[in-house]
Amino acid sequence: MDKVYSEESNTSFRQIIKITYPVVLSMLSFNVLVFVDRLYVSWYDLTQFAAMLPASFTAIGLASIFTGIVGYVSTLSAQYYGAGRYPQCAASMWQGIYLSIVFALLLLSISPIVASVFQLMGHTGSLLAYEREYFYLIIIAECIQMFSTAFFGFYCGIGDTKTTMQVAVLMNIINVILAGGLVFGKFGLPELGMMGSGLAAIISCLVGLFCYVLFLHKAVMRQYQPWQHYRPNKPLLCSLLRFGLFAGIQSFAEMGYFSIFLLIIGSMGAMNLAAVNAAFAMEAVFILPVIGMTTAVGILAGQEKGAGRLGNIPEILKKGLVLGLSFNVLILISCNFFPEQLISIFHSDTDADQHHLVSIATPLLQLTSLWLVFDTIHLMVGSVLKSTGDTRFMMLVYTVVPLFFYVIMPYVFCVWYPLPLSWLWLLLVVYSATMLLLMATRFVNGKWKSIKVIEQT
Repeated sequence: MDKVYSEESNTSFRQIIKITYPVVLSMLSFNVLVFVDRLYVSWYDLTQFAAMLPASFTAIGLASIFTGIVGYVSTLSAQYYGAGRYPQCAASMWQGIYLSIVFALLLLSISPIVASVFQLMGHTGSLLAYEREYFYLIIIAECIQMFSTAFFGFYCGIGDTKTTMQVAVLMNIINVILAGGLVFGKFGLPELGMMGSGLAAIISCLVGLFCYVLFLHKAVMRQYQPWQHYRPNKPLLCSLLRFGLFAGIQSFAEMGYFSIFLLIIGSMGAMNLAAVNAAFAMEAVFILPVIGMTTAVGILAGQEKGAGRLGNIPEILKKGLVLGLSFNVLILISCNFFPEQLISIFHSDTDADQHHLVSIATPLLQLTSLWLVFDTIHLMVGSVLKSTGDTRFMMLVYTVVPLFFYVIMPYVFCVWYPLPLSWLWLLLVVYSATMLLLMATRFVNGKWKSIKVIEQT
């Protein structure tokens, strides 16, 4: 990363892939982490497996408003990189670290209040106990990960996605090994079941944070002067809060609505929740490489915005969509031709339960492959809008639209007039199509071109 990318290279497939493949590999390694953790626990105990998804998404949803703010370091870093103002990239990272200290303390203080939501949603018995236990473990992991988000934003913003890939792969290898040992009591470790999975996540997050700090000492980091620009910077902090707050509210709304969605489904029973868990676990395997591509497109769009080359951004988006939709062909084939084989990976204690799980989850997975096509487009366009500073619009859309599709209608379908879960999945297909229409209209409108994120020199 010795110089600013040229105008031509930033719009080529080669440059997009160069930035994308480490992000995709990072996402794939994270997929393995999430998938294997859930797989371990599903083999250990189906009730604990059912508790993992609502507990983890509630914890992540609560933390998302804070991580969303800190995560906007990536946009500041990318735009300063595009403008050739390298030390400001590192200064942006440090503002994210200072905010993380405050946010972590706040998150720990409010988590006991939020933990009562599982009981309020009607969850009882061992499911309720497991949800609370896993919730607190993930909250601790999120506090650690918040600091890593500031480092991650810096490295991604300057296009050094190889470093983030190396850290992610190492973290996930450690997590998979530790989770296997702590869930089942292997390698001389205690048998802790689901708690072992949570402890493994905490330890791997600590390792990742240490690695990010260590990599700041690389020779290539000298031009960014990370150890010389560590002081609080009021203008930068204000920019991070101004644009990052909208991004944080967007993340909070998105994750919060999804968590409520899972809690509503949880009231339909453990088997339905397990089927949803299995379907979303498979979706995570497919969607995160797409998210990796959208991240890469957002990085390049931010760099071009900082450099003042606005005309390159639509070309970057177009080529990113070609790559993303090409990957969707594999998703459609896998989910529609081999759904039972994919769902059967998650097995229950009895053949009857296993057959029931597969019968519920199969149509969900098939519909998931359809909404992922719409998701690929709207997430990629949204990534460009966010990286160019249009965070207010993103916040409004993600606050209003999912409220109807993830909370109001699911409550009607599950509580007032109970319907099969496949009706909910059809509703989510309509949601993805609606988001696609809104994002595309906003991008074509061109409001993002006039938004100033960094101060001009």
